[in-house]
Amino acid sequence: MAKRTTPWTDQTMNPIDVQERLDEFVSRVQYMVNHYWERMNFTHSDPNTIYAEYGKKYARIVSDDRDANGAGQRFVHSFVNMTNGDILKAGGWKAPAPNPVRGNIFEDDFGAHCVNEHGTVYLKR
Repeated sequence: MAKRTTPWTDQTMNPIDVQERLDEFVSRVQYMVNHYWERMNFTHSDPNTIYAEYGKKYARIVSDDRDANGAGQRFVHSFVNMTNGDILKAGGWKAPAPNPVRGNIFEDDFGAHCVNEHGTVYLKR
């Protein structure tokens, strides 16, 4: 299959591969959140919902705990660079932190080793 230019950049890459890997990464983060809620015996509400919102270069991975009435909040779990699959710590709502890369969605575990239910893990010195 010929490589195509992604809609996010001018780099040559197969956007279908990126999307599939990103979907699996989001699925694994959702599993971590669900498992955490079970482990902590939280019963006051359902676990946060994890999903991706897409920008020009980055996918923002969002953790949403809003209920049906809209009460609650959303926060950024992490960012994924759509040009190369790098997983980055959130620097705020709009952009990742300028810190080093934490992992990559093209690793064997889809980058799950570099995140937990709350966000990206801290760098080890």
